[in-house]
Amino acid sequence: MVCARYWENRRFTVEPFWQLHIATDNGNGEVVKFSSSEKWKEKEPATTLYNKVKEAGFFIVTKAERKEKTEDTPLLYDLTTLQKEANAKYGFTAEQTLEIAQRLYEKKLITYPRTGSRYIPEDVFTEIPKLLAFIGNLPEWKGNVNPKAMPTRRSVDGGKVTDHHALLVTGEKPLFLSKEDNIIYQMIAGRMIEAFSEKCVKDTATVTAECAGAEFVAKGSIIKQAGWRAVYGEEEKEETIIPGWQEGNTLTLKAASITEGKTKPKPLHTEATLLSAMETAGKEIEDDALRQALKDCGIGTPATRAAIIETLFKRGYMERCKKSLVPTEKGLALYSVVKMMRIADVAMTGEWEKELARIERGELPADTFRKEIEAYTREITSELLSCDKLFARRDSGCKCPKCGTGSMQFYGKVVRCNNAECGLPVFRLKANRTLTDDEIKDLLTDGHTKLLKGFKSKQGKSFDAVVAFDGDYNTTFVFPERKTAKKFSGRKK
Repeated sequence: MVCARYWENRRFTVEPFWQLHIATDNGNGEVVKFSSSEKWKEKEPATTLYNKVKEAGFFIVTKAERKEKTEDTPLLYDLTTLQKEANAKYGFTAEQTLEIAQRLYEKKLITYPRTGSRYIPEDVFTEIPKLLAFIGNLPEWKGNVNPKAMPTRRSVDGGKVTDHHALLVTGEKPLFLSKEDNIIYQMIAGRMIEAFSEKCVKDTATVTAECAGAEFVAKGSIIKQAGWRAVYGEEEKEETIIPGWQEGNTLTLKAASITEGKTKPKPLHTEATLLSAMETAGKEIEDDALRQALKDCGIGTPATRAAIIETLFKRGYMERCKKSLVPTEKGLALYSVVKMMRIADVAMTGEWEKELARIERGELPADTFRKEIEAYTREITSELLSCDKLFARRDSGCKCPKCGTGSMQFYGKVVRCNNAECGLPVFRLKANRTLTDDEIKDLLTDGHTKLLKGFKSKQGKSFDAVVAFDGDYNTTFVFPERKTAKKFSGRKK
């Protein structure tokens, strides 16, 4: 999933587009902006229309829709959702969040953290008023909890509780916590207030208008009941007031503009987005309830997803670049070989998790699943063994530089030691350049190549470098020292 997103991002063709905007006032001196429904791929037609719009001087309302919109409270945290939000908001890794949550649990400050459920049963719900009163007395949440309000029940459903219910604070005072531990504790406490608050209710308005033959749209909303959105003050950012315009109203054009934008690729995965993708086996789903329904088909469990991600780092298949997850050359080389094989089928891996859960519940005989896995293993082994790219073997004539006993074999995209206890791999692809047989032999015999040209950085810049082994026999780039000209003082000696 990380490699597929990487190539989708890198191969994306950026295209420009142009959009028109107009503005009027709402009668109280406040500006209301409209944007064109259409975006133009060519500048000329957009500019021609822009000039017509400027000359028009007015525009006419063609449609005005108003309705009440209700936003349900968010569900309580399970471990994966906590990890996603801690990564997105604070940059915590999935493993770091799990370690913190485990510490808080061992201090009896929160309930069991390795949970996949975002619900609580009825008997736990009876304790919620007392826990909310406790949170309301914490310095961070003074004034955020109404002691007389009846907690809402969206997160209450015993049928959706798995081995452990959703994350809650326990009512023990959080004393002497580190900054990081306190962040996670307060996230759980804050989510409890949100989950048991009232719904957020808004009056929304969508006004469509016509100017010089083009359609423009303005959207706005007024919050009638802040509800759960008041916990973090989100309601203050959201209000855009649209006057009570009706169909047929003529509005004075106060300003017009044209803007150029560029299409954007899907961003590289972060740990937050990768956790979401693992949770639903790659299906991109925003709706909380639907995500919950697909959890049985996910990759890994809340308790193991952080370890899966860390394993990919430890084995050198990907690395962190700020918040983004970027595959290494080693990871991309492996991906290029197996991406079309069943062994890389994300949906099938999710189906396994679903069947294992059915075995756990007694709904599927373990022997049935075992036979399916045996058949699958035979199939992928045959598929891998017939893959010329990976298994067309040639002897390099070089001893393994790591163990000294095995010999290095060419397998197309990788050169590997034939000593089973060593198995040192050296991947040919380095920074968008494939090493030749002779260059690989230099590396194996001398520990480094000659100065090679034609490498490309992740930003697309060309560079020259020597490829060499480090102390652990991983390949690394060595850059030649630049020769600097001697400074001339400008005076004769």
